[in-house]
Amino acid sequence: MNNLLRRKLRSMLTMLGVVIGTAAIVVTISLGVGAQQAQMEMLEAQTNLRVINVSPYWGGYGSAENTTGNRITKINDSVISRIRHTPGVAAVTPVVSLYANMEFVLQTGKLENSTYLIAVSPNDFAKIMGLKNGRYFTGSTDRMEFLMSEMSMVEFRDPEKESEYIDAWSYLYNGEEIPLPDVNWLHDQFTLQLRWEDYSNTDENNPDPKVYTKDYKAKFMGTLDVGSDDWTFMYGAVVNLNWLKRLQRDNKALFKEMGIENSTLTEYQNVYVLANTVEDVVDVVKELTEMGVMCSSPLDYLNTYKEQIQTVQGFLGFIGAISMLVAALSIANTMMMSIYERTREIGVMKVLGCKLGNIRMMFLTEAAYIGVFGGLMGLGLSYALSYALNNVLWLQEMVGSIMSSTALFTDGGTTSVIPSSLALSTWSGVIAVSVLSGIYPAQRAMGLSSLAAIRNSD
Repeated sequence: MNNLLRRKLRSMLTMLGVVIGTAAIVVTISLGVGAQQAQMEMLEAQTNLRVINVSPYWGGYGSAENTTGNRITKINDSVISRIRHTPGVAAVTPVVSLYANMEFVLQTGKLENSTYLIAVSPNDFAKIMGLKNGRYFTGSTDRMEFLMSEMSMVEFRDPEKESEYIDAWSYLYNGEEIPLPDVNWLHDQFTLQLRWEDYSNTDENNPDPKVYTKDYKAKFMGTLDVGSDDWTFMYGAVVNLNWLKRLQRDNKALFKEMGIENSTLTEYQNVYVLANTVEDVVDVVKELTEMGVMCSSPLDYLNTYKEQIQTVQGFLGFIGAISMLVAALSIANTMMMSIYERTREIGVMKVLGCKLGNIRMMFLTEAAYIGVFGGLMGLGLSYALSYALNNVLWLQEMVGSIMSSTALFTDGGTTSVIPSSLALSTWSGVIAVSVLSGIYPAQRAMGLSSLAAIRNSD
């Protein structure tokens, strides 16, 4: 320590290089960590990261490129069973969106809502989608039980009156409560009316088709808690798939005439798979892809974004590495200057019998001290910069511009995250680089001639 303090200015300038190099590396990596965390939080707020969207094999693109030769072009109940028994899978439900040449009209009192039906497996769906209120399906197929999001519930209107338009999207994005119709949702009586038109007897004198209807009792069960990006369940009435199959069997001829074939409810174009944990998603996707189906997951977007961030992060990290290299050369130069200034001292130690290993250790320890204290000050500067990046808007905007992701870094959220593992590993690395920088000067000190060193009056 005395040797370092003899030349305070030179020691501080050397440490300053270490401080800058340390801060450059830590802050650069922390921006990548912060970006990934912000993206993860954004995805978690918008969707369930454990959900995997599965569809039949449509062609050689996307995840299907990784299939091993199997091609499942039709997903039926047998395939659903295979998916359900895949390791890491917690729930599986087909998602059947039913459109037809007839209307599905939900009625309560004087209010009506012309909608479409989305059929799911009730027990598995309860594990995948949350509710704001109410409860899930009972499993009964004696009557229609349905769930809805508020975006669909607001569409109940009196057809005899001119209703005021409600911009539900503005309420949704602003986090405000959507003004719903005056309905006691969980207790009022509902009816599903099948409504279709017959054009067979129309002519010029009688252009209006005859309208037929068929009514079924319905029960509102609960309000779906959907995110702003979950378009699958944003609109429509979610019903029990088994009830819909029973409805189709009871009206086979009508459904066929309206364009609904048997395969519509037995061959599924869209399947939701819930993994046990987010960590299981990658393995489940791999297993299902090898099975022969196509998969997509919200984590796909995260991985793509992570690659973009890592590219920019790698460039900035390279600049930080150059700073650390300059600091290492500065340490080596400082140690060499120290040897030339202490040549006589080294010679005296050798004559008095000091071991060469002790001389080498002395210089390596001095180099390590530069790394220890420089690294600590660099970490202190890193945490200060991280705090500023997380709290100063113009810095967030600048980082967002550099990282090509203004949306993530200008919302006042977390921009920089420094995990303890990052701080410790960087500090250890800085000390190691400092010691390595001192090896050559230490070897030079060990190789000095004792007599030549003592004769040196300096």
